[in-house]
Amino acid sequence: MRIAYSCAGEGLGHAARLIALAPFLEERYEMIYFIPSHLRRFIRDTLPAGRFEDLPYFAFEKKQDRICWWSTAQKTIPQLLDFPRVVNSFAEKLKREQVQALISDYDPYLSWAGKMSGIPVFQMNHPGIISKTLVLNPLGWMPALTSLFLEGPWTERVHISFFYGDIGPLYRASLFKYPIDDQGYLLVYLKPSYREPVLQILQKNPNIRYRLFPSRGENFEEALSGCTAVLSSAGHQIIAEALALSKPILVIPQKGQWEQWLNARMLHRTGKGAWTSLSRLGKDLPRFMNELEKYRVPCPLPPGFTLEDGTKSLLERIDSFIQRNRVSVRAFQRTIQRSHPWKSTYPILDR
Repeated sequence: MRIAYSCAGEGLGHAARLIALAPFLEERYEMIYFIPSHLRRFIRDTLPAGRFEDLPYFAFEKKQDRICWWSTAQKTIPQLLDFPRVVNSFAEKLKREQVQALISDYDPYLSWAGKMSGIPVFQMNHPGIISKTLVLNPLGWMPALTSLFLEGPWTERVHISFFYGDIGPLYRASLFKYPIDDQGYLLVYLKPSYREPVLQILQKNPNIRYRLFPSRGENFEEALSGCTAVLSSAGHQIIAEALALSKPILVIPQKGQWEQWLNARMLHRTGKGAWTSLSRLGKDLPRFMNELEKYRVPCPLPPGFTLEDGTKSLLERIDSFIQRNRVSVRAFQRTIQRSHPWKSTYPILDR
């Protein structure tokens, strides 16, 4: 059975989930991966024989730790105007490729293409969690609506999160390959827009040894297992991975990015990390490093929080979803063929 899998390109958390799931999906189905081109290098090591198709994505324009909304809007409006044409081209491609089900991680392009083609869509992501947690906060209404657009239409939806999710975080197997140790360095995981001001602060604290990521040729999983603590942006995946390995983490949420704002505050509730801003980092980083033992004290997670690997549960949900929807896909294809017998792009599949 042929399945399409698409994921967003903003951050590496979506690609990390693909890496965690793909080996198991490859055992079950014939997979085609629709991903933004810049993620291929990150994913190729795990799926050297995988089939990949390029996918556009919506991205924020950023300056240091702040989202530039005016620049983002200028970039996004032409993309939105072209959205129907691109979706239609993907719908035709899904038909030609005889795709029978679609798994989407926060990608509206293939979700809408699947909807147009009568293909069931399994939507799974973390950012959509804001629609469950910020509904009472007026400042969160617009981000929640934006999140609904980026999810696109879905037949079934699952939110993946260490807080209030339907399923816990997904961890790739390589994360647990190395012994957990404390080699005395800070793992710094930051996008290029953050790096310069953060490195300036680190240079003023020469007693703090650090390793910087992403760095080509460096082993992130090995470095995370051996670090004493983590400094990063407030992406969900890096927070969950640090907590899973019992590494205290200090995060810098991007201003204007509500998902990261939420992640940072939920991290604080666990008692296993803290959050700051670029303007406060010079004072907060030395304090955080001096208080690491406080974050290492074992304590129960708040109700609704979990660090349990959700991979097995998610695979069961996906398998059940695909089996339930196989009949509806074949019925849709038969209807198309009866109504439009010249539509050879709709072969009846029964595998």
